[in-house]
Amino acid sequence: MEDFEAEEKEARELAERFKAMVDSGTSVFFDSEEMEIIIDELMRQMDVPMASEAIEYAIRLYPSDSFFRILRVKKMILEMEFDKAEQELEVIESTFPPTPELYLEKVMLARMTGRNTDSIKLLKKALDLDQEDPEVHFLMAYEFLKKRDIPHALKHAVFALQEDEVFDDQLFTFSFLLEENQQYEDGITFYEKLTEEFPMFPGCWFGLALSYSWLKDYEKAIDAYQYVLSIDENTPSAHFNMGNCYYELSETDKALEHYQAAYNIDNEDFNSLCCMGDCYAAQENYDEALVYYRKALSLNPTQGEALLGMASVFREQGLTEDARFTIERAIAHDPQSFKLLFEALSYYDEPQQMAKLQEFFTTTMQQVENKEDFYRYFVHFCCENELYDYAIEVLEQHQADPAITFTVAYYLAAFYFLSQKISKGCEYLSNALLIDYDGYKEFLAIDPILETFNEVNELIELYKP
Repeated sequence: MEDFEAEEKEARELAERFKAMVDSGTSVFFDSEEMEIIIDELMRQMDVPMASEAIEYAIRLYPSDSFFRILRVKKMILEMEFDKAEQELEVIESTFPPTPELYLEKVMLARMTGRNTDSIKLLKKALDLDQEDPEVHFLMAYEFLKKRDIPHALKHAVFALQEDEVFDDQLFTFSFLLEENQQYEDGITFYEKLTEEFPMFPGCWFGLALSYSWLKDYEKAIDAYQYVLSIDENTPSAHFNMGNCYYELSETDKALEHYQAAYNIDNEDFNSLCCMGDCYAAQENYDEALVYYRKALSLNPTQGEALLGMASVFREQGLTEDARFTIERAIAHDPQSFKLLFEALSYYDEPQQMAKLQEFFTTTMQQVENKEDFYRYFVHFCCENELYDYAIEVLEQHQADPAITFTVAYYLAAFYFLSQKISKGCEYLSNALLIDYDGYKEFLAIDPILETFNEVNELIELYKP
């Protein structure tokens, strides 16, 4: 403990010396290890401008060392300057001997940009240079997980965790990947093995708990979270997620205990307060529910879940106008939430719903920057939820919007076909194919059912250039 505090003190003092040098406009010599400590400390302090100064100073001091050039790339990636990062990596690769760090940054850049890169090939090059680098093994595990190759993913993850337990704190990146790819069974296989290998690593148990939750096996998820708390009882996220599990099991009293425990550890946790409101609402204790929703909003005035919960309580209490005012407030704070947009419609009588949808949609369109993407998400949301008539009404009102001039006919054609209004669908699809024939591929991707209509296939063949 004393050694750690001494190291922290040294890092702060070095960073202050560097800042004083910059302020005075003088030059001071720091060895390469000191420069590395200074940069790490400045980044830890979130002083990005001064960290940038330190990186450039280190590059001038040590021009033959690629390490600080790699740090420049890391900073560029953090700042989303991907083109500059790629150019810098090209310079480093052509100027300096290859290092594992070079290939690691190539992989990280590819991941951030979504470019089609053979990351495993790059990481194998890194391992050829250093077989013992745990960071390379950790990234290799991620790439094999992405390919659903669990045995190889485990091999590399186990090596990384054996070499440095700090990677336990980074296992959440694997969970994000598994959830995104819906690899729920893979998650259980992967994390069960890791908990066997590293029973005292909370991150392994947390990953296992999440995997069980995805499969709605909440009892086993709760058991796994208990292991996390047995290792570190002051883990608010474990309490919060246990609360979620108990809530799904309709055990709201136990859910309340864990949400309260999470809040006790972190009194800025507005999500736990909101969930406590949900529990009281489920128990029909509406007055107490409103107390906790308001507490959550006092910490985060724009929290949509708390506003939605309040609106629901007001509706249950027969306070229709209060419910509508609150739901509209929620939409104003989060105008791009389709779930919220359509949830709001249930607060109005059917004759009012379409007018309100148009009003909410127009409000959103005034705020959103990338309209084309927004329309695309709107279309897919409506398809997934079979909101065909709503979509047709909105799109016909907005079809003059330049953002969708070349796609609206395809969108309307899709919804008319999906709602079994075939002649109208054919009319719009014919116009769409005349305007932009190649767009039919995106049209078919809206819903697989579209390919089953003979009329669709006949028109695509008829208008083929």
